[in-house]
Amino acid sequence: MSATTKISKALTSTGIRLPPLPTIRDLVKLYQLRAIKQLSQNFLMDERLTDKIVRAAGNIRDHYVLEVGPGPGGITRSIIRQNPRHLVVVEKDHRFMPTMEMLAEVAEPFMRMDIVQGDILDYRIEGAFPECTPHDWMDRKRAPVHLIGNLPFAISTRLLINWLRDMSLRTGAWSYGRASLTLTFQKEVAERIVAPILSDQRCRLSVMNQIWSTPELRFMISGRAFVPKPEVDVGVVTIVPLQTPLTQVHFDTVEKVIRHIFSMRQKYCRRGVSNLYPPAVRDELTELTFKRADVDPLARSFQLSVAECLRIVEAYDGLVREHPEIASYDYRAPKIKGTVVEGDGQEESETER
Repeated sequence: MSATTKISKALTSTGIRLPPLPTIRDLVKLYQLRAIKQLSQNFLMDERLTDKIVRAAGNIRDHYVLEVGPGPGGITRSIIRQNPRHLVVVEKDHRFMPTMEMLAEVAEPFMRMDIVQGDILDYRIEGAFPECTPHDWMDRKRAPVHLIGNLPFAISTRLLINWLRDMSLRTGAWSYGRASLTLTFQKEVAERIVAPILSDQRCRLSVMNQIWSTPELRFMISGRAFVPKPEVDVGVVTIVPLQTPLTQVHFDTVEKVIRHIFSMRQKYCRRGVSNLYPPAVRDELTELTFKRADVDPLARSFQLSVAECLRIVEAYDGLVREHPEIASYDYRAPKIKGTVVEGDGQEESETER
């Protein structure tokens, strides 16, 4: 009798209360799986920790869950045990398909589980749950939609920024309402997401998250819990959209300005903001920006509150409306002679900030 048949019989006899599934170590051994460093793969082996991650998402029973990068299925099994109505897993690596198919067979008597082999960066989440009725954004009860995942480090920040954009536009997962995120990040990235004003970790990612959501660092996981062991520990972060975002300015404009504010973190914030404007009008418009925003141009970016950052955003947005030609200016673009690029090379890394 196959392992899948044994599990299915056990499930049938116990109803929706799922018994323990085969350990992740057994599955890795059975299918001879190895983490690929180039894909930022790290397997979480401890079932107690995968259960803890899923519990951090709150009640998912009879809800809709999308899991990002399930790999061999550690978190997937913990999700199944919580009995959601519909689980969609998106996995790029074809090697994990047999494991996912086995888990889908196990879950079939109790819930719907769909397997998508593809890149989460390309996946259109708005089509994931056709049976989910959109919820009113202003309803105190959030949409029953959850995104959960042990994210590949290489794409975690890019993916989060993409999702924040969808959140701001109420598209993708947020076309259903205020869907929540429960995700893993490298320790420093997790700390940056929740970093308050004056924190050493305060950065673009902090402000962008705090404009549209309430992020919370729930707990840390030692790197020793993963195989292979990453060089850093891992933080589990929950992100819940605000009912009323802190700005109505378009996400792309907000992201552009916040990125400039933090581009020279240890210098006066006016240095980064000044690069929003062409040289011919730079001094004049930079001064006008800070005057309209009522923000000290000699403050450093990590000293600015979210409200102060947004006043700078709104001042810039107003100036763009008055002078549309400045909207397309990019200080990094080569000058006409083609060899010199403006800027002093002091920008912080955007990979994780």
